[in-house]
Amino acid sequence: MSVANSCQLLTLFIGITEVCYSSRPVGQCSYCCPADGTVDIQYKLFTRANPRIFQVLQPGTAADLQRSTFDFTRPTVIYLMGFSESTTGPSTTTLRDTYLTAGDYNFIAVDWSRLIAFPWYITAVRNTHYMGMHLANFVEFLQRAGVPASSLHVIGFSLGAEAAGFAGKDLRARGIRLGRITGLDPAYPGYRFTNRDGHLSKGDALFVDVIHSNPGILGFPQPLGDVDFYANPGSWIQPGCWVNQLIRNNQLRYIYGCSHNRAWRLYAESILNPTGFPATLCRSWRRDTDECSSSVDGYLGFAARPPMAGKMFVETNERPPFARNVPTSSWCDVRC
Repeated sequence: MSVANSCQLLTLFIGITEVCYSSRPVGQCSYCCPADGTVDIQYKLFTRANPRIFQVLQPGTAADLQRSTFDFTRPTVIYLMGFSESTTGPSTTTLRDTYLTAGDYNFIAVDWSRLIAFPWYITAVRNTHYMGMHLANFVEFLQRAGVPASSLHVIGFSLGAEAAGFAGKDLRARGIRLGRITGLDPAYPGYRFTNRDGHLSKGDALFVDVIHSNPGILGFPQPLGDVDFYANPGSWIQPGCWVNQLIRNNQLRYIYGCSHNRAWRLYAESILNPTGFPATLCRSWRRDTDECSSSVDGYLGFAARPPMAGKMFVETNERPPFARNVPTSSWCDVRC
């Protein structure tokens, strides 16, 4: 097999879960395919004018951006998926569809699937630094074109959250600040023994909010941001993620990393139901009734805003809609 062919991505299915597979990793190692940012990373723009057919944005001149459907008057969201995912996978398409249903956004899906292909997790961890550097360059390009970095909202799931953090650190070193980073269960394996410079942390953007759904297993147990939301705290398995519950609730397609994936599912639901996940401020994520009140101190997900700070607890249902505060127009009217 040639080097070129051995670096191709394949789509595998574990049950009915889509997984991006490569016979060799991309990165810096003796057996790796060489990394090439122009090939390995694509910024795919979706707007209400092109909600399904993406346009690739290449860092270049402002004229290139102006020829696309990018709207300088609309808010911009940049999303980085997690390990072994593709931009046609459920986390990217769900967030894209939900944002474009909720409002007129520039939704940019970062396709870095070659850098995070299965089964090369250790190489993927290393590549989050590389992705962060390239994302910082892309953000700087947007700022030169007239889109302030402080107006951008970067969302990352798992490894994507760590890459977002490295982009924020890189930009801060250049004197540029991202507006907001939302970390959806930031990856724990490979980052466990690092300090704040080695993973997503407070200060990587003007506001950093984090959702923890699989603490101590695939996601970080420690608080990382300005505000950290712990879904159904004290449990490393989310309600509804046991096999018998997945079967009963017709959710078996989420069996692969169910609790870890719950973070992006909760966030996606919050876009259409911003007050659906009221949160209570507590000192410890392992809930102690002596330390916690029943007050509403903020909201998980879309509605998280400064000056929210600290560790907050959220309780959810075991199946969609996960929010216990469900409006008349339900999340499931759009996508379950």
